[in-house]
Amino acid sequence: MRVLIVDDHPVMRAGISVCLRDLDRTIDFVEATDLQHGVEAACAETPIDLVLLDLGLPGVCGIEALTAFREAVDPSPPVVVFSGTDDPATITAALDAGAMGFIPKTSTPAILQSALRIVLAHGVYVPSTILNRQADSQAGAEDAGRPLRRLSELGLTPRQQQVCAQMVKGRSVKQIARDLAISPATVKAHLQPILRKLGVMNRTEAIVALHRLRFSLEIDPVDAA
Repeated sequence: MRVLIVDDHPVMRAGISVCLRDLDRTIDFVEATDLQHGVEAACAETPIDLVLLDLGLPGVCGIEALTAFREAVDPSPPVVVFSGTDDPATITAALDAGAMGFIPKTSTPAILQSALRIVLAHGVYVPSTILNRQADSQAGAEDAGRPLRRLSELGLTPRQQQVCAQMVKGRSVKQIARDLAISPATVKAHLQPILRKLGVMNRTEAIVALHRLRFSLEIDPVDAA
């Protein structure tokens, strides 16, 4: 697995690397100090599996860093925001812009490792600024060892699982249709039962629900559209 860390602070990059090494010693790290070099690394011939992106990069402001990265790298690998700004508005904006998770830089090492375990297991991580404190502790360090549940447990078909995973990754209806070789109308038809079974109205609420319920975005094989 190759993980790209985009952060202009060398101490922060080193700290993230240490935490990730404790989780998986086979991880290959790629580092970038600004958005341009991060995009170049993500577009290199050897693919990147996960991106940890700071929102306070030189020359870009806040969510602009995330949107610019995802526009420049298409399809984008999963991006987790790692930021010193952790107000609810910023977290929600990051999730709306396609982030697979948001880890505040104020997180303890235990919470950081727990969050990364969830993300590396194809889950999504949402901090306690959005969830209530009890829900976050339940998804914290002591729960990180529990296996994530599969989307099939929600009663989703294999194709609905694919659409759900793409939706959570911030793909538009047109992008999902193109990637899965189905029509936009078919995508929309799959989205309604997904949101209904999660009990949510939109993508950000879906991410929060998947985090609360500890679901992985791994999907079952698809035999038909």
